[in-house]
Amino acid sequence: MVSFLGIAQAGADEILRIALLQDVPSITVNSQGGIRGLGPDGRPLWKGAVRSVKVEGGSALRINGRKYQIHDLLLRPAGSFPLQIRKVPFRGVFRIKQRSINGHDSLLLINEVGIETYLQGVVPVEISAKWHPEVLKTQAVISRTYALYQKQGSFGRDYDLVASVQDQVYAGENVEDPKTDAAIKATRGEVLTYEGDLVFAVYHSTSAGPTEDAAERWSMDLPYLKGVSCPLDQDSPYYRWERKVDLEEVEAGLKRSGYPVGSLATLTPLSYSKAGRVLWVRIIHSGGELILRADDFRKAVGTVLLPSTAFDLVGFGKQLLFKGMGYGHGVGLCQWGAKVLAEKGAGYREILKYYYPGVTLQAFSSLESH
Repeated sequence: MVSFLGIAQAGADEILRIALLQDVPSITVNSQGGIRGLGPDGRPLWKGAVRSVKVEGGSALRINGRKYQIHDLLLRPAGSFPLQIRKVPFRGVFRIKQRSINGHDSLLLINEVGIETYLQGVVPVEISAKWHPEVLKTQAVISRTYALYQKQGSFGRDYDLVASVQDQVYAGENVEDPKTDAAIKATRGEVLTYEGDLVFAVYHSTSAGPTEDAAERWSMDLPYLKGVSCPLDQDSPYYRWERKVDLEEVEAGLKRSGYPVGSLATLTPLSYSKAGRVLWVRIIHSGGELILRADDFRKAVGTVLLPSTAFDLVGFGKQLLFKGMGYGHGVGLCQWGAKVLAEKGAGYREILKYYYPGVTLQAFSSLESH
């Protein structure tokens, strides 16, 4: 049995580096309380505080019109007001780095922030704050675990996660909610582990059937991502769906994603997972044949336009008519299923262990490797 004594004090100081903007020519940061700037040596770049800082790239950083022979800038709020980017406030500090990619200079904006504060800007975006408190606690634990898992694999990179669906949507201070804040506080420092290591705590909105086996979906043989029955998410608006997508839009999406297709002639599912989702598709086009993972096809078309790979193509012409079920990749925890489990009386620990079989819930601070 796992002891939960002392978990409330765990993990509070772990700092994450979140990429907010990448490959941009300039960045403007504002704060009502003023901003202080520090160079790579930790020394102030200007006296006092300024309310707005515009940074431009080039051979060196240009800050508010003045050129500095540095490529790394740290911005701190001078008062109690947070730093803002594009009118969105973020807690913590900002780091701006100049990067050269294929000979092209651009800027990277990173928000350095504590893990628990980061979660305040993630949990209410990834799940509805109006849902049952136990499912909010569930989301807090898996979002914390996911973030720290990604940080462990970010050695040599400038950042740990991005602030989008590529990792987890992180929207800063504006989205914070007392209910999700309470769930984060109640689970402070708690993470999921398997045999002493952080788990890859992926999740999705709506399974609409069994969850997926990660080995089949992504060739990742993880004992805690083997797929479980999930018959409780019928209330999800994505349990069944229908989408009409213009053929030209599909062709354009494939080309943007690096697949040099001609005019599409046919699109056929090639194989299915045990859970009933499409694994591979075959596309015949004027330039030949393309065999593509269904996940990659969905990304090319758009994950909003095509909510999942559990689809049938029932019409092919100037428009493609898809009928499908579920929302997301189908691996790991199903949020709508977890919602119903919580409403039926299951606690967050029980929900977590159902969707991730064999895991342990423990304090991050107790892990030997952290």
